[in-house]
Amino acid sequence: MTGLRAVYFFDRTIAARTPDEFRASAARAAGAGLTALVTKHTALTPEVVAICRDAGLRAVGSIPCFSDHAAPRPDAPRPIGPDGIPWAPMEWYTGVVPTDPAYTAGVVARCAEAARQDLDGLVLDFLRWPLHWELELRPGATPRRASYDPVTLRAFEEFAGVRLPTEGAAGHIDRHLAEEWTRFRCAVVTGIAARIAAAVRDVRPGLPLGAFLVPAPEERRRALAGQSAADLGTHLDLLFVMSYHAILHADPGLGARLAADAARHTSVPVVPMVQTTADPALARGADWGPPMTPDDFAAALTAAGSDFCLFPGEGIDDPRWSVLAHPTSQETP
Repeated sequence: MTGLRAVYFFDRTIAARTPDEFRASAARAAGAGLTALVTKHTALTPEVVAICRDAGLRAVGSIPCFSDHAAPRPDAPRPIGPDGIPWAPMEWYTGVVPTDPAYTAGVVARCAEAARQDLDGLVLDFLRWPLHWELELRPGATPRRASYDPVTLRAFEEFAGVRLPTEGAAGHIDRHLAEEWTRFRCAVVTGIAARIAAAVRDVRPGLPLGAFLVPAPEERRRALAGQSAADLGTHLDLLFVMSYHAILHADPGLGARLAADAARHTSVPVVPMVQTTADPALARGADWGPPMTPDDFAAALTAAGSDFCLFPGEGIDDPRWSVLAHPTSQETP
């Protein structure tokens, strides 16, 4: 999936628009030089896909893997902190632990089923260990750590060939087994990616398959989320870095830097995400950072380069559409 100039729209927006309204949105996106629309795969009905393709846009579906904030399940395995206490939800986010065999099997099955849709690509979302990075990766924040639940600890013992103490397992890991713990967490995520890729390609050989990456340099992302660009790139076709600079209280060049860092570790394309707005109305109660001007957007877009994915599409107003249509005419800070 090369030459990707994508835009991510919320599924709720697509569902709320009439076919004519969505047709106008797709035509405007294509007219501004965009080449793909990304949204939850469940929103990509045959009619929506046809409208995208008629406009010249590829229709790419995203699949949430280890988060169930949209449709909470009481049986979902919740992250356990070093203190043995389950995580409390943070904003809208409720993470799911990726070591439960039954839950993971369900994720793989859902991805295989999604591959049966007539789509132009799939992107795996929340393919990671629990982390609400939007708040936990901001300057000065201390990311929470998980998961020290019995299933995960038993799986780690088997992976590392060790026996953990019955009390204080998290502290013991920190003191003696930190690198093994990181390798284990990466192996879990990479193993699931391999299973999903095999299942998807069994259904649709050649269907492009990507994943969203936590916006951190490779080593920190490995330690915090178990996502290794180097390892994931052996099973997937492209990687999207969720480099929303305003959310992270960073400068507009963040996406370019993080994409370049990930690209040093893999041969597959790495696409930076470009935040379009911090509008609280679109954030729906979440903190998306300080207000963004069209110039902020233009600076992030320019830094991102030729390939990018805009988020969210709903934040693109007339000045931002103008930036997209005439990028070289925009002054950036």
